[in-house]
Amino acid sequence: MKKVFSFLCAIVLYTSSFAQAPEGVDQLIAAENYFNLKVQEKGLKKAFISVSDNNTIAFRPSPLLALKYYKEQPDSIGYLRLNPVLAKISKSNDWGFTAGPYTYKQSESDDRSFYGTYISVWKKNNRGVWRLAMDAGVAHKKPVKTIPKKFITPSDASYIHQKSDKRLQQREDIVYSSDKLMSTIMKADNKIAQTEFLTEDSWLLFPGFEPMTNKKAIMEFWKKQGYKALTYPIKADRSVSGEIAYTYGTSTILAKKYNYIRVWEVQPNYKWNVIVEVFTEEL
Repeated sequence: MKKVFSFLCAIVLYTSSFAQAPEGVDQLIAAENYFNLKVQEKGLKKAFISVSDNNTIAFRPSPLLALKYYKEQPDSIGYLRLNPVLAKISKSNDWGFTAGPYTYKQSESDDRSFYGTYISVWKKNNRGVWRLAMDAGVAHKKPVKTIPKKFITPSDASYIHQKSDKRLQQREDIVYSSDKLMSTIMKADNKIAQTEFLTEDSWLLFPGFEPMTNKKAIMEFWKKQGYKALTYPIKADRSVSGEIAYTYGTSTILAKKYNYIRVWEVQPNYKWNVIVEVFTEEL
């Protein structure tokens, strides 16, 4: 009875937050809260289906269509809890991302928990409803450090409105070209690529490791592990306002195959930099 009461309270709080029309980055947090509630109510499979559309990409660990993947899964595929600690929304309020720790259990009553860090990209559909555009995560041991929350709503929401499909495609091509340039430089010198393309507070998610949340830690990680990533971009996607985007592709690290995702943000000098980078290892 206590469990049912707690769940009903959560529903009330959630519906109240929608009644107050969340603004800015709070929209993304509300969308993720909705997902968490759906997991409690319906299970992981139906929760993912409820926030996905025909274009949603899930890395499991390779990129695949989320709806097709989850419709083929049994209902009892476990319970997931997302805890966003990093989130940002675009100026156009149509695109954003969340990231943070997750906890997974194979069943609701399971005493064992599995841990990791996830990233999700969210986009509004034609009806203005938030849908998951991309989802990925890496597994690691139970975190020993807490990451401070950083939820970002742009202070200046002005941007140039582009309407033609051709112009919007050109803007995506710019991000894709930035990824190709970074990939080319990485082949020659990892350190130069990281110096040029990472922001001071960039994140790196790599299997088996807690997230690295600044450029210094990321560069030390690559140096200490002796890793060199060769990356090959496949696709780019960009917000309507144009200042944040993501790319994904394939990667080879020490002869092992990976997939990667990069979330990009244009800087004041119009240079694109990576603010989150994720690697998922092929099974």
